Amino acid sequence: MSAKGKTRWFPRHVHPVRNGQYECLVMLTSSAPNFLWTLEWDGTGFLVPCPMVVKHWRGLTKAAARKQGANHD
Repeated sequence: MSAKGKTRWFPRHVHPVRNGQYECLVMLTSSAPNFLWTLEWDGTGFLVPCPMVVKHWRGLTKAAARKQGANHD
């Protein structure tokens, strides 16, 4: 997966500044490999569809977010 237009990975204790969707590296169980999952940050926490642990997350860079916003208008 390309990292172009995305921020570096942040550990889960560092919270996103803006609400929105983030690419997350999650653990479902200790015996399964980590998965990439797109989750919503609501300003308080990541909204998860099932029990999981968010290990790391990353979002769009400012330039990529501006470009994506322009494409959705």
